Amino acid sequence: MFDLKKDWSISFAGCGFMGIYYVGATGCILERFPRFVEDASKIYGSSAGALMAAALTTGTPLEKCCADLMGMARQARKHKLGPLHPAFNLLQMVLDALQRSLPEDAHVRASGRLCVSLTRVPDGKNVLVSEFDSREELIQTLLCSCFVPFYCGVVPPTYRGLHYVDGAISDNLPRCHLKNTITFSAYAGESDICPPASTLNLHEVRFNNVSIHVSSENMHRVASTFFPPEPEAMSQICQTGYVDALRFLQDNSLISSECPPRVLETDSPRVACCELLKERADAEESRENTQQNGLRPPQAEHLWLDPQLVERLPVHIRRALCEACRESHTTEGLLSHVADYLPKKVTSYLQIPRTLPVESAFSLANRLVDWIPDVPKDMSWLYGLAEDLYKQAWKDRVEDNDGESALRRCTSLPLVLNMCGEVDHMPLTPPPTPRWGATTESPTNAGGGWGLGRAVGWIRNVTLEQTSNCKKTDESMSLK
Repeated sequence: MFDLKKDWSISFAGCGFMGIYYVGATGCILERFPRFVEDASKIYGSSAGALMAAALTTGTPLEKCCADLMGMARQARKHKLGPLHPAFNLLQMVLDALQRSLPEDAHVRASGRLCVSLTRVPDGKNVLVSEFDSREELIQTLLCSCFVPFYCGVVPPTYRGLHYVDGAISDNLPRCHLKNTITFSAYAGESDICPPASTLNLHEVRFNNVSIHVSSENMHRVASTFFPPEPEAMSQICQTGYVDALRFLQDNSLISSECPPRVLETDSPRVACCELLKERADAEESRENTQQNGLRPPQAEHLWLDPQLVERLPVHIRRALCEACRESHTTEGLLSHVADYLPKKVTSYLQIPRTLPVESAFSLANRLVDWIPDVPKDMSWLYGLAEDLYKQAWKDRVEDNDGESALRRCTSLPLVLNMCGEVDHMPLTPPPTPRWGATTESPTNAGGGWGLGRAVGWIRNVTLEQTSNCKKTDESMSLK
């Protein structure tokens, strides 16, 4: 049970284009129980979660966040390679959206309350930034938290002179282990506000503190994180976030379960939802054309989006979603879109081998031209990074070698206990055997290395002494 008498915090996990889920969830909370956000002591975030946390702490309208995110997704789907196309610059789009949406005193509102998760490039350590000296510094911090290596580029942005990348790499859900932290996640798992699991899941994956159940639905959500789905699917994800947040508020008795939704008005909100109505004559003419061609006329006021997908969302968020769906469709009408869909799709796929290399080369050339002013600085940083990695690898190798040497010294016998030290080994070629009666004496250390050699040497010495004694006796007898 959620205790309002104690301080609490909010933490948003990074989820890329699935951040539209947070738009619906926070829209429900701000509409039903705004105190939950207004009285939170800290709001943590990583990657796309940091953008939502910044929007809540600075008071940025949710419809702006929704429109910016849907616009980025539309630009990503426009290219044949999606967000991997060289012409798609996600970081520049995030920068433009932040400069356009954040108020002038955003850094004052966010300091001390917003905590952004960053990953430091040299050592991969996680850093939580909560103090911002200017609006530009706040924007630069959010850019660092959203930079996915090789997905957004090669050289990461800087914050106070150091390079940082996506905070999800080191800690994707900051302070999630604290009891007073309410966690948000766009993946079904063990977070406080997250999509429900459709089936019983016995397997769970933890990606840098984010709980993710192993299921086909979560696999689709992970794919949608990097490759945005169609506007209708994103609208449904947004409403799913609204429903999940509403269930959390009801389960914790923060609102009454019998409280009717204030967004389900049936009079003016439906018209104000889209604000895309044409003149009555144009609408009637379009309806007559569709009826003549045997097609079912579209729902009133909702010409581009199924009303059931957004019926529970606040009006201003519905308006942004409907506008995004309108921009993604052609202006030639529904019949022309359906009739030309298959031929256009086939033709575009057949032209990929011819047009894709040209488009990619042109986009890369533009990116290189824009990169020219920063080439010296970025190349110097890349060289320094490579040098640091080489030194670290060499240091680890030396430490491993020293550890192996110490282990060998510990497992070998000390010199005091070495019984075989300084042993005189027998030569490979033995010395010649002295003949009978020879006056040469055997070396004193002959056979010293073995017991049998010592015995043979002793017998030889005794024999030579007896022979010499006999000769002396014979000589003395002859002299007499």
